[in-house]
Amino acid sequence: MKNERTGCNTELIYERDAYVTHFTSVVLDAFETTEGFIALELKESCFFPEGGGQSADEGFIDGCPVTDVQRVDGRVLHTVKIEDGKHFAPGQEVTGEVDFALRFLRMQNHIAEHLFCGIANQRFGYDNVGFHLSDVVTFDLDGPLTGEEIASIEEKCNEVIWENVPVIVHFPTPEEAAGMSFRSKLELEDGVRLVEIKGYDLCACCAPALRSTGEIGIIKVIDFMPHRGGTRITLIAGRDAYKDYRMLDEETGELMKLFSAKRNLVADAAADFSQKSLAMHAQITELKKEITALYIREVKDVIRARNDGDIIGMIYPAADEVQSRNVINECVKDYDGILCIFRGNDADGYRYVCGRREAGEYSLKELAASMKKAFGGSGGGSEIMIQGSAPAKKEIIEAFFQKEEK
Repeated sequence: MKNERTGCNTELIYERDAYVTHFTSVVLDAFETTEGFIALELKESCFFPEGGGQSADEGFIDGCPVTDVQRVDGRVLHTVKIEDGKHFAPGQEVTGEVDFALRFLRMQNHIAEHLFCGIANQRFGYDNVGFHLSDVVTFDLDGPLTGEEIASIEEKCNEVIWENVPVIVHFPTPEEAAGMSFRSKLELEDGVRLVEIKGYDLCACCAPALRSTGEIGIIKVIDFMPHRGGTRITLIAGRDAYKDYRMLDEETGELMKLFSAKRNLVADAAADFSQKSLAMHAQITELKKEITALYIREVKDVIRARNDGDIIGMIYPAADEVQSRNVINECVKDYDGILCIFRGNDADGYRYVCGRREAGEYSLKELAASMKKAFGGSGGGSEIMIQGSAPAKKEIIEAFFQKEEK
């Protein structure tokens, strides 16, 4: 017989007591879905089916893993992975067990969202218009909040947790519900189930609920942003918040050692380090410009000494790609030949950039092929600039350019 309020054949035990996790029931229907899986409809169940932005419970039925639970056309169907030759048939008695550790974690986060949204509604009149619970809780309020306002709501939430306020589940009749003021994201057609945080929130909800706010443990907002004229908020609670704090504590400990700073001065030490790094970066940039100028001067001296349009290869082990390109771009302005700049060392190999002012009789692509044959590695580009790798020794590179002089 269908439940008049839920419209389901299955009596949902968690609706009244989320702490019952072991149960015995009778199979109403059983049918195969995909290979190795079967769908079960039960007379009673502790399993929460996916809904309202929250995933289904996990656990076992007769020792077989429950991989999913869904409401389908007024039926609560448990998807079970068959193991050890198990068999299910209508009329069969089965035993179920819900993963309570996972359920409790989700209840902590879900009731945390109820509490935050209830206080936000009391203070600002905003409604929750979206909710998703995964590794974190993300929800949307339909009005803007500042960082200070969010922090104030968060602080009040934790005060309510310390007060250990009762969380009560109500099943009002349609007539009773019509005279009550409660939060709801949807137009409710079925019977109403309300979750109340005494004095702070009354909300329509289908999910398992804690017994009191003290079981939430702690609430921490970890992110927020403007979203469609309102505010999208991400928070964590309970065990998830503890795990997050522990991770941050370990990170802070590593930063304390890195910066030789006290716990409450890590941010100041990081800011000081950042300023010094910026100053050093600016100094390095200026020094690189001066070194590049020296490279350019030396290359131009070589060009003046030869001035024959040949291929010139220069090795500057400490140069970078930007310096190499700048040297080439500056020096080929007054040179008709090809200029190649190599950077690197014998142990790790070399990288090169070769360029010329304009396409000439001797193709740069042809040069790239010749260097690949001589050095290995790879290379390519256009008729005015090529680049590539040269896993070869310095003496082999120098010998190559002596040979390539035209």
